[in-house]
Amino acid sequence: MTAAAGSSDKALPSNIAASLRSLIIRGTLAPGEHLGQAELATRFNVSKVPIREALKQLATDGLLQHDHNRGYFVTRLSQEEAKQLYRLRRWIESELLASARWPNQREIAQLRRGFEEIDRLNRKGDRGGYLAALEALRLSIFELSEEKVLLREAARLWSLTDRYRAVMPNETMPSPERNLIDALERRDRSALLAAYHADRDQIESLLFSILQDSVDHPLVETG
Repeated sequence: MTAAAGSSDKALPSNIAASLRSLIIRGTLAPGEHLGQAELATRFNVSKVPIREALKQLATDGLLQHDHNRGYFVTRLSQEEAKQLYRLRRWIESELLASARWPNQREIAQLRRGFEEIDRLNRKGDRGGYLAALEALRLSIFELSEEKVLLREAARLWSLTDRYRAVMPNETMPSPERNLIDALERRDRSALLAAYHADRDQIESLLFSILQDSVDHPLVETG
């Protein structure tokens, strides 16, 4: 993997950080894995300077931990962290849905096309493509709210919680976004929030069960 040709010096660290973030979220870079600057510089065909800046960005986001003596490591998964992060997500996302405007028919059609794409990628088993399409659809739904500060916080939490998907089995149930889109089209706020919380209950129950079963695994911390 190499950094995009022609990228400016300013954009290069962000591009590298985005690539590493994707690898962490997909589980290609495992929790606890050491990220050597020299190895990454070779991998991306750049000097250590943009690598160092990219690693600092990810450490600020909470995806990496920095040890002054040993360098950067992918942050280990934590049951307690997961519970707190998902609690914050639920509160913020509920507020965004409660304040969301009703989309017009053109926007509903776009949302349905986005749903069809994540459903197709899910059934195809393309996990990377599925996660990217899910992120795009998720943003399209929540940015219907004018609460942009909350939206920024939601995006930050997505970055921190999406990596937990790597420990979950491939999605086998129908994608829940269909119910959200149906409620948006009907302009039914109660159904919208009920569908959202039902989806959260299902995902969080599965995730916390997996983390509980993995308390003795070295990649998962208990608190």
